[in-house]
Amino acid sequence: MLALTLNPGFVPIAASLLVLALPRNLRPATVVLSALAALWLLLDREFGAAAAMAQMGLPVVLLNLDALNRIFGIALLIALIAIGIHSGGRRNRYEDAAILMLAGSAVSALFVGDLISFVAVTALAGLAAAWVVFASAIENASRAGARLLIWHGLEGLLFLVGVAFHLSAGAQGSVFTQQLDVRTIGGAFIFAALMIQIGAPFAHVWVKDAISHASGTGGAALSTFTTMLGVYALARLFPSEPMLIVIGAAMMVVGAFYAVAEDDLRRAGAYAITLQTGLCVALIGVGTPLALAAAEGHAFSGILSFVALQLVLGGILDRFGSARASQLAGIGRTMPVSALLLIGCGLAVSAGPGLALYATHAVALEATLQWELRWLWALIWAAPAILFSGIALRATLAAYAPAPKSLPINEAPFAMLLGGGLALFLCFAIGLAPRWLYNLMPADLMFQPFALDRLASQFEILGAAGISYLLLWKLRLAPQGTARQLVDIDALYRGPLAAAGRWAGVLALRVYGAWQDWTRGMSDRFVLSLGKMASACDRPYVRGSAGAVLFACLGAMLLLMLVVR
Repeated sequence: MLALTLNPGFVPIAASLLVLALPRNLRPATVVLSALAALWLLLDREFGAAAAMAQMGLPVVLLNLDALNRIFGIALLIALIAIGIHSGGRRNRYEDAAILMLAGSAVSALFVGDLISFVAVTALAGLAAAWVVFASAIENASRAGARLLIWHGLEGLLFLVGVAFHLSAGAQGSVFTQQLDVRTIGGAFIFAALMIQIGAPFAHVWVKDAISHASGTGGAALSTFTTMLGVYALARLFPSEPMLIVIGAAMMVVGAFYAVAEDDLRRAGAYAITLQTGLCVALIGVGTPLALAAAEGHAFSGILSFVALQLVLGGILDRFGSARASQLAGIGRTMPVSALLLIGCGLAVSAGPGLALYATHAVALEATLQWELRWLWALIWAAPAILFSGIALRATLAAYAPAPKSLPINEAPFAMLLGGGLALFLCFAIGLAPRWLYNLMPADLMFQPFALDRLASQFEILGAAGISYLLLWKLRLAPQGTARQLVDIDALYRGPLAAAGRWAGVLALRVYGAWQDWTRGMSDRFVLSLGKMASACDRPYVRGSAGAVLFACLGAMLLLMLVVR
């Protein structure tokens, strides 16, 4: 009997080419069916590697299934189903193809078994992510797509250099299952590439830039299939790396600050992704079996929670024309279903009890309950309160604030409501019955998230944060629905650094031009002097010095004849 060894990610990649030729009514169904087919291929196989091929003396393993990549693959494919349903509410065949290509590349990267194949499909995912942004109709989307290409181009270059050094250092093949050392040259380059992939500090700006300039559906796809792929690679290649604890904590701080202060809720959601990604990265750095299981489970529930948030915000953007908190006054009456879903998604990303992120957040707290990690435990403990105030409460206050004028009911398309509602329903389903998620984790986890002490602590922190924020809002010490533009590190990249780069380029061109002019002038003068010398030899009696020149030439010829003899 022929064994089926097809990588599940190849199905969405093939479907991405098919949707370019399909009519609008068939494209959402194609996206959903490709995700279901890939999910069937994933769940139908047992753990282990498929047959490997040899290319240039290196093993190429296109399919290697284990407990680690299975949990990530299930989450990504479930998210693709919700995104496919949501895509039926708008018309954009090029974005549908780009989303399928991005999803297929990300899923393929999970299941390949060698570094060379991983770098190849990750590069394809980067190109597809930029394609998603280019396909958006939002203003300045093309510039954001070009910036995303630069980030992924730098990431791909670091990957290639790292793999080259890794193989040249005598590593045993390019198998993707062995742990790398960040203190080697190859490991350091691969580690740096993954820092761009996860959106580490100084590179985190590409996440909010890409999501905020993509369409509602494209932003959900980018929030799903980009940073969590880096989390998977870190768990595979660099578990228990101490630097990851500090990097993850820095990501949590940056994400928390901007998630609360950002007026655009889609950007705030992107910063919240940075916060939760940093939590996963820090847990990978801790490296204990419980911490690794918490990181993998938190990535799973984070994927579903944030895809639900971005899908609901995408429906609001499609109908209301904006996702800024300062401009959403009255949508509780004009878009009642979307407003209710938005509140539910705010609770989901805030790790509200009974939702998916709470089930894994409780495990993360337990994994860092050590004296030397008390500061990291405090950061993880405070994260839900920050997101509850910055996203859930702020969105609720904005949605039900008095509108400046009466507006008719203008609800989001049914397909968009269905896609966001499905993702939110899964968050509730996992949060209320988390046992099956714990069973998916590589570690044998026996955990009771609904123990009274854990529930009471979570309700206390969320309640205290909510009361504090409402008090500050009532005293007008919190933002009162005024539009504002925050400055992040990309202002330095686009401002002084970009100006310095342009100035250095102009200066280099001018120096090069001056050098060319000088060398051209020197060569012209040299040729002219040679011509004058030749002319003096032809007419030896024209000038007084011609005789001396002729005498010198004859003497040189005689000396050369003597040397030759």
